Amino acid sequence: MNIEHELRDALRRKEAPRDLAERVLERIHETPAAPPRQGSSWVAAPRWLAAAAVLTLAVAGGARYYESQQQVAEAERVREELRVALQITNDALARVQSKITDSGN
Repeated sequence: MNIEHELRDALRRKEAPRDLAERVLERIHETPAAPPRQGSSWVAAPRWLAAAAVLTLAVAGGARYYESQQQVAEAERVREELRVALQITNDALARVQSKITDSGN
């Protein structure tokens, strides 16, 4: 069986059990919901976790940006060195060609 058939089978509509509504209502009445307490540490924890996650992503993003900028600067340096090397080679070849043509006359 391929993944498309498995996915189609998994997502196929299924009939809900007849007593589903009654069971849900019973569970609602059995367990009272605890009201959130303002200022408690378990309510504030998600905010601190979110702030820590944002800070971590910002630092990681900044480090990644710095790294990419360093790579760009290194590529520019190598490109400039290559340009200078090619210019020196071109000048040397021009001198050799000039000597060959002068000696041939």
